[in-house]
Amino acid sequence: MLFPKDGGCVLYNPKEGTFQRKLGDFSGCRFLANSGNWLLLLDSGSNLYIVDAFSEKKIRLPSLESIDSADCIVKCVGDRKFIRQDSDSIFSDLSADVVRGLLWVSESGKEYVVVWLFDLPGHSYMSFCKNGDTHYTDIPLFHHQDLHWLDGLSEMVLWGTRLYLSTNRRYVRVLDLSGPQGFFKDITDGIPFPMLSADMSCDSSIAVTTSGQVLLVESDPCNRTCFRLYKKNPDIENPDLFGHTVTEVDSLNGEALLLDLGYTVPANKALGIEPDSIYFTRHYRPCQCASPDLDICVFNLATKSLDRYPDLDKMDLIDARWFLPSGN
Repeated sequence: MLFPKDGGCVLYNPKEGTFQRKLGDFSGCRFLANSGNWLLLLDSGSNLYIVDAFSEKKIRLPSLESIDSADCIVKCVGDRKFIRQDSDSIFSDLSADVVRGLLWVSESGKEYVVVWLFDLPGHSYMSFCKNGDTHYTDIPLFHHQDLHWLDGLSEMVLWGTRLYLSTNRRYVRVLDLSGPQGFFKDITDGIPFPMLSADMSCDSSIAVTTSGQVLLVESDPCNRTCFRLYKKNPDIENPDLFGHTVTEVDSLNGEALLLDLGYTVPANKALGIEPDSIYFTRHYRPCQCASPDLDICVFNLATKSLDRYPDLDKMDLIDARWFLPSGN
């Protein structure tokens, strides 16, 4: 899915090297996330909604100001400008331009989860809603002083109704968002575990496999010709004593990783989805205070080979996302 600077959205088939179709008119909108056929959009009026890329069916979402909280308000104070005030602080000069989001929609299209935040350093909350909710529920990103290792946000993945959060110190929490409106539950298995590799200079993302295993994905920002994949080191009982807590793996067990989505999918030869391959456009997608350059490529873990798409070099793109339509 390609987003040229002159607007619009184009589907590209890398297997055939063809541009298949243009999608609907989404002028003035920012594309925040995708799930199956569905796109999460923020329009020029700072309204969030979900739209089916093919049928253009829309699901309107609560306004960004619809936060149900006893001690916090979000208020629009101008054209795409917001403030957020809670009992401890005021975040002013918030802009719709720094809103980031995640989306999950069920195969039937009847269930969905939307997560969004103002992506600024030190911001204290993210918010979410599900189908049927009339407002957003806050998730605090900072905690009691004794739990400082759970503070902040470096990465996040939405896998169904489970939200995986990597904190500033790379500890991974798992939240279940499937409960009634206004509630979520921390279902982290035991004490949160940090995903720390030996090379902290690499760009990185977390991802989740179909079995729920968390992976760390790294690449060299100066020479992106190779990707490394890590899993939790099961032999480390007290990760606080180690600066390197993961062990490298060389396979996705026959699956493929669509890093834009943050999770693995079954390989599919008919669709050109190769096993043990990482489909990449950029790191830091949901938490990008700065926007790294696009690098549309596929890395095969088995052969250590990297494929790029020269057909796209002539296009003036502002964004691109790997896109797997529903039903595949």
